[in-house]
Amino acid sequence: MKSYISIHDVAPQNIDDIQYIIHTLNSVYKINKICILVIPGLNWSVKQIKQLRRWQNDGIEIAAHGWYHRAATNKTFYHKIHSLLMSDNCAEHLSKNSTEIFKTMNDSYNWFIRNGFQNPILYVPPAWALGKITKKDLSRLSFTHYECTTGIIHKNKYCFLPLLGFEEKTYFRAILRRFFNSLNYFMAHFTGIIRISIHPDDFKLYLNRDIRKYLSRSNEIVLLSELT
Repeated sequence: MKSYISIHDVAPQNIDDIQYIIHTLNSVYKINKICILVIPGLNWSVKQIKQLRRWQNDGIEIAAHGWYHRAATNKTFYHKIHSLLMSDNCAEHLSKNSTEIFKTMNDSYNWFIRNGFQNPILYVPPAWALGKITKKDLSRLSFTHYECTTGIIHKNKYCFLPLLGFEEKTYFRAILRRFFNSLNYFMAHFTGIIRISIHPDDFKLYLNRDIRKYLSRSNEIVLLSELT
């Protein structure tokens, strides 16, 4: 089974935590094929942007991850339920219309271009929630890949890819997540690929042992560019 590993929510305030995770993956698990998901619309310093570019130059893939990674206060009913059960206040797309979502994604792409990065190919909406945007709209953007909860969209084609997540701050939600992780890991034996998503505080939360278990099982690591 192949593993595709991403580090989410890369922001100015947690850049040191991201550095620690990258170091842990490199030194403990011998993993150097990593994708980091950067939130561009925050208050990045010149020094921090240079660090991101160094990581990219060292072979780490960089993906766009929303704009602010914060949801609007005027949430739809569905968004409120989604926030309660899954996303807290992170699903930036869910209460926006298609025009607003398109602008968010386009602004995100342009931030990387303005700041001297290699063109990002992947966009991952916060909480994996794409919201009210069509495949036709996605094809008009400059990204080539889009990730959602259940898989990846590439060239208007959807591919199911099971996902492991670990960012749970309550015991009850950690138990639920462990169940769904086990189910997804089982399904990955049929797809041949498992996505492993790591958030900045995951090594300090309830499922930190689970992360280590799945990372230890990851023998063949791939980048997104090697999947399609």
